[in-house]
Amino acid sequence: MLQANSIKEFNPQQNKIFTIINPVSSNGKTGKRWPAYEQKFKKAKLNLDINETLYPGHAVNLTKTALNDGYKTIMAVGGDGTVNEIVNGFYQDGQLINQEAVLLVFSQGTGSDYIKSLGLNKSIETVINTYKKYERKWVDIGKMKYLNFDEKEVERYFVNEADVGIGGETVEYVNRSSKLMGGLLTYLIGAIRTVVKYDNKDMKLTIDGEVIKEGLINSVMVSLGKYFAGGMPIAPQAVIDDGLFDIVILGNLTKLETLLNLYKAYRGTHIDYHKIDYLKGKEIKIDSKDRVLIDIDGESAGLLPAEFKILKKAFPVLV
Repeated sequence: MLQANSIKEFNPQQNKIFTIINPVSSNGKTGKRWPAYEQKFKKAKLNLDINETLYPGHAVNLTKTALNDGYKTIMAVGGDGTVNEIVNGFYQDGQLINQEAVLLVFSQGTGSDYIKSLGLNKSIETVINTYKKYERKWVDIGKMKYLNFDEKEVERYFVNEADVGIGGETVEYVNRSSKLMGGLLTYLIGAIRTVVKYDNKDMKLTIDGEVIKEGLINSVMVSLGKYFAGGMPIAPQAVIDDGLFDIVILGNLTKLETLLNLYKAYRGTHIDYHKIDYLKGKEIKIDSKDRVLIDIDGESAGLLPAEFKILKKAFPVLV
């Protein structure tokens, strides 16, 4: 069970919410819907300081500035990628900028997978009630090192999942495509298209110092939450504050096996397949001589090699 801390001495009605909107999320629907949402927030007497992102990474800088200026509540209005940027903005030199600050998620993206593991939904009424309740929970996050597309080593936090291999290529395709069909169908079509063209990669996977697998691997999912790819319960045993990654390894699957297990994964029955391993761990290393793409919280981020470390109950979110 997640432990919640209700901040009794804090009056949410007097708190100004630094609101970061990604207007292009959900294929541009977020920007179009925002004026109606804003009126509902005003009617509920929530005090918003509204800011729109203008370019990739902008939410990171907006968040850092807001927290250094003393804001205690940051609301993310966008998809899981927007949430990821904001979470990275909470940290400076490896430490939270403000221990009292907290994230409020108004999920508007194509996938919206993270809120499912938090026990929330996308409705504005849920967001308003979550804020007025103002119960803070400390959840796990992941910290990773990997190569960006300029092949420079970078560090990044993530809150839901990182996917190495076929998922990285699927996300790259999905993010270049129209998302008018919604999360589930968009990711499903993207995955099927990727399977046809994808070849398994030669990888070496190390978990907590032990080499677990070496050779041709389809993909590795490093999960904090249960869901990814628009609602797929890829890590059905995941607990978001247990201090462990749930690691799903798709071995040397054929294209037919990959399609079969894609179907099973949307039903949550894939983990019993003999070429799929489901493990738990705290530190992970994945190396490859091949060019292997990485997806982080639904965004195409970079390349192997990568290192992952879990930070137990290190991030505060309203639920």
